[in-house]
Amino acid sequence: MAQKKKKPAAAARTPARPRIAAAAAAIDTSEPAVSVAGVTSVGGVGLLALGSSLSIREVGERAAQFKALIASGSAEVDAGKLESIDTAGLQLLLAAAAAARRRGLTLRLHGAGSLGSGAASALGLADHLADTAEILP
Repeated sequence: MAQKKKKPAAAARTPARPRIAAAAAAIDTSEPAVSVAGVTSVGGVGLLALGSSLSIREVGERAAQFKALIASGSAEVDAGKLESIDTAGLQLLLAAAAAARRRGLTLRLHGAGSLGSGAASALGLADHLADTAEILP
């Protein structure tokens, strides 16, 4: 009778790094920034336009843009066109706010007055986001 092959123990397997955590970790601004599309200068201050969506599909690209923005000494974001955001997008905003604070900056979300009443509120993160970033109408 043939013997079955044993599968490796669960502890021996290495878990895959979650995409969301990887995107949030990409906001380490200790390295020099590179110029990234989406970061524009307005009056000498870098301003990142978020667009209409901030979901798991966009967080990788946006994390790189936040990194460049914060490394340039700015934390100004145009969220006026933002229509939809998911948990990954909210996590990215919180990570960007924390990265900005480590650099002595405050993440300012222009046009984001409704951000606290949507997904952030539903997930119980509205107060935390308001504590770590400045949400402007």
